[in-house]
Amino acid sequence: MTGAKTAMVMFAGHRFHAVTDVAFYAAQARYLRAFVPERQLAPPCGEKTTVRIRHDAGSFQNRIARAAGAPSLTVVPFRGEPYRSCQLEQITWWRPGPDTHLPQDHLYARDAAGRLSVLLTPGAERGERYLMRVVREVVMRCAENRGLTSFHAAAAALDDHGVLIAAPSGSGKTTVLTALAAHRGADLIASDRALITADAGVVAGVPISVRIGGGTLSAVAPREGLPKPHTLPDAFGSSRKAALTPREFARAFSSRVQETAPLRLVVIPQLREEDHSLGSRVLGAAQARTALAAACCTPHDEDWREPWFAVRTRPVDDLACQAAALIENLIATVPVLAITAGVHSPALLERIADTVTGRLP
Repeated sequence: MTGAKTAMVMFAGHRFHAVTDVAFYAAQARYLRAFVPERQLAPPCGEKTTVRIRHDAGSFQNRIARAAGAPSLTVVPFRGEPYRSCQLEQITWWRPGPDTHLPQDHLYARDAAGRLSVLLTPGAERGERYLMRVVREVVMRCAENRGLTSFHAAAAALDDHGVLIAAPSGSGKTTVLTALAAHRGADLIASDRALITADAGVVAGVPISVRIGGGTLSAVAPREGLPKPHTLPDAFGSSRKAALTPREFARAFSSRVQETAPLRLVVIPQLREEDHSLGSRVLGAAQARTALAAACCTPHDEDWREPWFAVRTRPVDDLACQAAALIENLIATVPVLAITAGVHSPALLERIADTVTGRLP
């Protein structure tokens, strides 16, 4: 394609070609590389997705004007951020809703052949980040089509032992992940979405930024590459957090980004804005089932509410049965450890790290 360059990356075995304007190529490629795993890569799935990212003021204004006059539908595909979807000729376009906090500087598109693109205004601030939304959804759709199940979970690898940290938002997943990285040098697999194979044998990551709060940062000794905790609210569970790319997070703890690991332990964090001491227990089957079901994203994901860029090819009932079977496999083969603690208890991160590693083989 004239005036464009292509960056090729792999995520969860799926190959992506990011075709960008020549002037934008360096920024887009650099941002993509910050998410690419460094070791223990997932086996290739044989699928490829090409995404075209371009800056074009004339095309952008033309599409915005035409979309404003076309029948549209409000969709909420990601973390409560509403978009307006409309059809122009044979292409579906998505633009940020008028009442959202999102910048009005980008459009997403999918044509009749399934080709995907991101259209940006020339002055789009950090326009390279929009591609990752496409990548994440395609990764999750492709994985579930191959029989994997997604969880609202972080994941880490300690000496190649995979630890899944599964819980709804605000439960302390990133705090546990940070504890393992800071005190055990754990490699990062996933920060907010993780994939589990049907036999419950392997955990794999989905490329998402690590969102870390001021309370967790304040419990970590100062490290190069981490934001200063005083720049963020220190209340546990605050929605305002710093976002680090996977490699930025890993580098801060002298560890790496690892894509897969044999799954050896599931941790269910239950951290609260209190002072009570840390406790842990292995859950029985019924409690483990309830906790895992609450964190399971296949087929109903609290953040990615509708398939958007990648059309689902399997019936929802089929995916629900897949998820239920996987949860039973997890309960039968992997210990499920609940950790409860007040976030203000002394030496919390180190004690969490000791508790988790004490349960590993």
